[in-house]
Amino acid sequence: MIVLKAVLVSRDKDYIHAWLDYVQSSSSGEHMRFTAFSQWEAFRDHMTEQEEHEMPDLIIAEPEFLNLWLMNGGEATGVSWLMLSEEADEGHETKRLMKYQPLPVLLEAVRNAGRQPRSKRNQRPGQETLAIAVLSASGGSGKTAVAMHMAKQLGLAGYAVLYLNLETLDSSFPFLEKGLRQGSQRQHTDAEKGLSRLLYDLKAHRREVKGGQLQGHGLRNESGSTQERGAGLQAAIEYVVPHEALKSDVFWPLANRKEMLQMSKADTTDLISYLVDCGQYEVLILDGDSGWNERSNGILEAADTYVWLVEDDIAAMHRWGQWLQHAERTQADALGIMLEHTYFVINKYREQVMNPLPRPDLRVDAVLPYIPSWKQLNQEEVMLSSPIFQREVKKLCALLIQGEGEERRQMGRMVQQESRSL
Repeated sequence: MIVLKAVLVSRDKDYIHAWLDYVQSSSSGEHMRFTAFSQWEAFRDHMTEQEEHEMPDLIIAEPEFLNLWLMNGGEATGVSWLMLSEEADEGHETKRLMKYQPLPVLLEAVRNAGRQPRSKRNQRPGQETLAIAVLSASGGSGKTAVAMHMAKQLGLAGYAVLYLNLETLDSSFPFLEKGLRQGSQRQHTDAEKGLSRLLYDLKAHRREVKGGQLQGHGLRNESGSTQERGAGLQAAIEYVVPHEALKSDVFWPLANRKEMLQMSKADTTDLISYLVDCGQYEVLILDGDSGWNERSNGILEAADTYVWLVEDDIAAMHRWGQWLQHAERTQADALGIMLEHTYFVINKYREQVMNPLPRPDLRVDAVLPYIPSWKQLNQEEVMLSSPIFQREVKKLCALLIQGEGEERRQMGRMVQQESRSL
């Protein structure tokens, strides 16, 4: 479940209690976690502590608290905020939230504010990025459609997302071309070379590191330990294009297929490591080939979480089992670790699973519906706008984000209410 983390600050303790009581009893509250304060010192200390951990998504505070926080470095954090106001002329018109309104109205305003992009906060040192690989043992399983829908839903939820397609033959371009051209603020000829330039820069940088010219500033040393990455490279934003319909950044597909075919496992892991460590993204969606090639192996090694797609037919189930058998024979330890972070998803689901899973220890974590209209797609926007598919992918994304916490795969109570210094 994607949970909005908010901080509420007011001198009025009764107001805080009323707000928290309503959130706790409301179904909308399942997507929110509030921490509340009535004193400046407690609020200030809490926000100072969060600078070393995970900042909240939103601050909702009365003017005396909010202005002090903004003047003491709060603006630089990039955290969104709303000013709880009793007067209509206290400034900050676009971020003013009238204090005394029906609680459902207040909560809806909080939800809307929490949907704003959070990319500024990704510049904080130590910000972690979640790399999600979408995999399948079978071609035609809908891997690219699912990956793009995941990118869109996470982008709509307020996450800073990059969709990275590393297929030998990119199947996403027909659905993304219009948005790529609209999203590019540079000349198309420059935008189209973004991924090619980044791959070249990464290779050049790796050669410099191995040559000892940038001691202590490498991508990875020979022992595999992480060092400071990206020294001497441009910011990631120089290589990518924002895509409005996808709610994510993307690369133009490589114009020369030879460059993709020549990508090694090291090239792939370096590329993903750079995108993880650049501080620009909270989520990477990785979309590669179904076969066993260097790029696929690089994705398997670099990803944090895996979404494994399978269709409910006898051939797809067989290929799924064959892939697992091969992996067990060749890299059993790595497979065991991977399976701990893998979600198995039946795509193109029709009411029930008809075919037995290839092994008794396997399970299905989620299902995604079959969309008959996609068989005759003639407009790129249609595939990204199916309400039924978007709804189910949103549930899958919530499962993935929840699964990265300490209580992975446990569907306990998600609302956590805190009220300090009341």
